[in-house]
Amino acid sequence: MRKWITLLSVPLLSLAIFLGLYFFDNAESSNKGPVQPVRFSHKIHAGAENDQIPCQYCHSFVDVSPNPGIPSVQKCMGCHTHIAGRDVEYDFGGTTINLQQEIAKVREYWAKKEPIPWNKVNTMPGYVHFNHKRHIKRGFECATCHGDVANMDQVYQVTRLNMGFCITCHTENAKDHEELARLKDCLSCHY
Repeated sequence: MRKWITLLSVPLLSLAIFLGLYFFDNAESSNKGPVQPVRFSHKIHAGAENDQIPCQYCHSFVDVSPNPGIPSVQKCMGCHTHIAGRDVEYDFGGTTINLQQEIAKVREYWAKKEPIPWNKVNTMPGYVHFNHKRHIKRGFECATCHGDVANMDQVYQVTRLNMGFCITCHTENAKDHEELARLKDCLSCHY
């Protein structure tokens, strides 16, 4: 009996691990996103009903660098030196916050001369080298990969940025067969 349990346990354990990894990797993206040190609302800053600040104003390296750049506290203070924010309660995706208190946190980082320790939202494995500049220069909108961030309070990862997502996009957007072959070359993303 013990021999049968031992023989069956290895394949069953392997199957359980495989299914767990499969469903974990294919689960829907969370709509909560990581909690940030400052409850920054993209909806207020970039949303159509509010300030309508373009992505590139704060993420100013996106068209000249592989990385989009996270805005410095200095960039935030460029506006918030003059804008204190409203002293109102705001529904931040189910959490009530006070806008003035959140801006006060930004001012505290400024006074301490410390960067805001933002938590990364969209991640890719270390062996993938995604270049924002190439995609922006090609004319892709930020929303193609990041979703409608302008209507999000707390930003969350909308799309699983995995190899299948990238290959599908490369296939659908290649100008011709030659470019498709280049875009499907492993070294396009893995270098």
